[in-house]
Amino acid sequence: MRSLVFEGKTWEVYEALRQKDKKLHEQLCRILKGMLRNDPRTGLGKPEPLKHDLTGLWSRRLSQKDRLIYRFDDHAIFIFAIGGHYDD
Repeated sequence: MRSLVFEGKTWEVYEALRQKDKKLHEQLCRILKGMLRNDPRTGLGKPEPLKHDLTGLWSRRLSQKDRLIYRFDDHAIFIFAIGGHYDD
């Protein structure tokens, strides 16, 4: 089983999401649990490999505008971003 590694300030974003948007936080938790139990290339959130400068990273949908950006190896899943990249 892989472990989760929160890079940079993603842990703070994870904790803030718990307070700010419980529904989105629950969706994130479902996705993370699925990734830990199964192949990180499959499952909820329409996983897709990123291209060009971001080759090696993967993206999953948390909501219409929010994404989870990560990479993985045999031992860990590295979380690089949680949230949106679109301005409201």
